[in-house]
Amino acid sequence: MTADADFAALPERARQLIEDIRRYGLLTADTARQLRWPDLSPDAARKVLSRAAEDGWLARHPLADQEPYFVLGGRTVAALGVRRPTTPLGPQALVEHYGVLLACASRRCDVFTEGEFRSRFPDLTQPGYSAKNFFPDASAGPVRLGLFVIDHDKLSSRLVVKVRRRVGGLLATDRPALRRLVLDGHLAVHVVTATEGKRANLAAAFARKQQPLGVPVAVEAQPKLEDFFLVKRR
Repeated sequence: MTADADFAALPERARQLIEDIRRYGLLTADTARQLRWPDLSPDAARKVLSRAAEDGWLARHPLADQEPYFVLGGRTVAALGVRRPTTPLGPQALVEHYGVLLACASRRCDVFTEGEFRSRFPDLTQPGYSAKNFFPDASAGPVRLGLFVIDHDKLSSRLVVKVRRRVGGLLATDRPALRRLVLDGHLAVHVVTATEGKRANLAAAFARKQQPLGVPVAVEAQPKLEDFFLVKRR
């Protein structure tokens, strides 16, 4: 059988894992359960991922002191014709992708891929402007557009500046729909950090700057990110 035929013959669950890794850049057994199969036991989820790795569809890598994470394997890259490394993610990419994955898994929602975002919201896209980390935010009233910003262990003041620049870029765009998105309150920023203490510090920092920023900002803690913050400090 060809690589394409082998991929087409994969069980639906294995194909879903691959599609999720294409969307998020990585996957763990726990996040796979949260996102797709909450009734699946932890051991069963680990077996599904491990079997796909043993067959070459996924590649397994250590994740600090936690469970392993999985990226696309060589057979998947060949079958789909995608340009994705099968090697471990670099430190910055790992924190970024894992932070978004954890935030989505806790909500049981998906981020838009860049292709999905540009197709679904052509009036909100502009060449050279990132379409990453947007998601349908149903946390407050009517669904609005949410944007994840991941804390890479930065000072609170630096993260406030980062968000201000991102919002300022939206307001400075040539696309009127993008400006209206911000001005009409249809965009919310969700900052993802590692600890409850950092969450409280960031929430206070953003509260002081809320009016100048012009968009609602929520901050959440994903404790599984803490290992990566500590490693970077050593």
